[in-house]
Amino acid sequence: MPAPGRMLGGRYRLGNVIGTGGSGTVYLADDLSLGRQVAVKVLHSSLVGDEAFVERFRTEARLVASLADPHVVAIYDWGVDGQAYLVTEYLGGGSLRSILSSGRTLSPSQMLTVALEACRALDHAHRQGIVHRDVKPANLLFGQDARLRIADFGLAEALTGTSSRELFGGGGVIGTARYASPEQAQGLPLDGRSDVYALALCMVEGVTGHLPFVADTISDTLAARVGRDVPIPDALGPLVPVVAHAGTADVGNRPTARELGRMLLDVAGRMARPEPLPLVGPGEVGAAPMPGEAEHSAPSVFADAGPPTQFHSPIAAHSPVAGHSPIRPGEAPADLHLPVRRRRRWVGTLAAAVLAAVAVVGGLALWDANRPTTRAVPSLVNTAGDSARSLLVELGWTVEERYDRRDDTVEGQVLSMQPVAGTRLAAGEPVVLVVSLGPARLPVPEGLVGASEPEAERHLVDAGLVLGTVTRERSEDVAFGLVMEVLTAEATVPQGSAVDLLVSDGPLPRLVPDGLVEMMPADVVAELIALRLAPTMGEEHDEWVAAGRVSRIDPPAGTRIEVGDDVRVVVSLGAVERAVPTMEGLSLVVAESRLAAAGFRDVVVEGLPADQADLDRSAWVVTGQDPAAGRRSLPSAIVTLVVGTP
Repeated sequence: MPAPGRMLGGRYRLGNVIGTGGSGTVYLADDLSLGRQVAVKVLHSSLVGDEAFVERFRTEARLVASLADPHVVAIYDWGVDGQAYLVTEYLGGGSLRSILSSGRTLSPSQMLTVALEACRALDHAHRQGIVHRDVKPANLLFGQDARLRIADFGLAEALTGTSSRELFGGGGVIGTARYASPEQAQGLPLDGRSDVYALALCMVEGVTGHLPFVADTISDTLAARVGRDVPIPDALGPLVPVVAHAGTADVGNRPTARELGRMLLDVAGRMARPEPLPLVGPGEVGAAPMPGEAEHSAPSVFADAGPPTQFHSPIAAHSPVAGHSPIRPGEAPADLHLPVRRRRRWVGTLAAAVLAAVAVVGGLALWDANRPTTRAVPSLVNTAGDSARSLLVELGWTVEERYDRRDDTVEGQVLSMQPVAGTRLAAGEPVVLVVSLGPARLPVPEGLVGASEPEAERHLVDAGLVLGTVTRERSEDVAFGLVMEVLTAEATVPQGSAVDLLVSDGPLPRLVPDGLVEMMPADVVAELIALRLAPTMGEEHDEWVAAGRVSRIDPPAGTRIEVGDDVRVVVSLGAVERAVPTMEGLSLVVAESRLAAAGFRDVVVEGLPADQADLDRSAWVVTGQDPAAGRRSLPSAIVTLVVGTP
């Protein structure tokens, strides 16, 4: 293990150790070139002797560095300087493992916020063809900006084939055994849905503090989940069906990260506003490894020694009551549409008031001329203002209305009256009703258009509003996930109101165009860029396409891909030279056949009679050839055969 103070790559001075794991040690370091603090993960020195690992490590680092998502730990640099190392952004909020190791668990609402941001990172990576293979609480990190990032993308893949790979059931298990999917345990091919399964396990552990399928040994742990769905405890509340879907053993029925994210957004509307999430900066990052598991895991630590941090979830508050308690096990979800419920309550009160008015008016008809000259003012606070006014007029008083705004009320609700209920008044005396104009009207915040959906949600919550209906629409001009338009027409709305947004679903997919083969590479690149695709270049020998021309496109023409996806443009290097076979002494028929098999297509025969209509070519023997046998020539070279009769 390098000592603090050592310089790596002539640029990074290592500081204190801030974490250790099965694959290496993490240091707080100074980037002397840019004058900033970074985290440097130094992999075990035993790995550097494996040239195949070093090459995989470089390849995976380049690939993961291309991920441009706010919920993926940013990779700044990588290299080998005695030991392989990886330079990333420095995060100070600890990890989900830190929280669990401190003895705390999350509420379902808090777990939803963590899982939703994880889904966004995984979906971005999966769309680039990158599978994490080691999603676990230790790799779910929090920055000082209170945003979740996923660490160690590509590291499990780079470790394939090294000493960190254990075999189970004939297949390779890459990553941490306790969070492996059934198909991962069986050594089957993996896609992004394996990461979704691991995230489901993290969600169960995050809420309950207990991880399903953990046995005494790695093999027993892996075997326990094959063919069995993840058991979902009731403590997850409204998340139960969503996590059950993500934790199904049948990968064909398991959602993708994007589908899981949408399911979480749907269920968020039925959940309480989450409490701030307490972040634990320092401390142990990973759970104690099982016997033999240290080689599997690639735990990640990017936590400083600062005090615990709290942040407010980006999920919108679905209740106007600040600090509303999260859902507890066994409790019904909180009513997230409180203004509607109150309106219904006022409607019921209004109906009661109208019935009371009818009764009073009916009673007036029965009174005789000796009725009293004064009567008591009825209690009308919290009734509907129109009904209260009508009743008071029917009872013979004059009505004066005044207006006020008050939170947690509805427009038209009677807030108070003067004189108070029970006061006896003579006919014609005034009664003052103070009627609500509804809650305070707040401006819809600026800056929503162009922001990401979570950012817009945070702006709305900070402004005292909530996110309403999100409509998605394809756009050629606005990137995926950014707000295109605020659908709520009014500039100001009552406090706690829902604001509807139109969010971009990204550009329409593109078809790889036809007719690119045999074009000049520059023309092909220009055409792909015009379609907003990303051309990458390659070269190969091709006998049928002239050197310098495009010989192949991957994916092929007609394939439907997303904007920004890579399209490989392969340029021909021309044919490969090959040796001219020996033909002397062979019959002309055999010689021509041998030349064709060797790829020489242009053959000239000398010595044949002028009239070859009925010529038996097997009767002629090759007596000479040019080029000579064994000479290397291109397939396009002319081969001359001189023949004669035996």
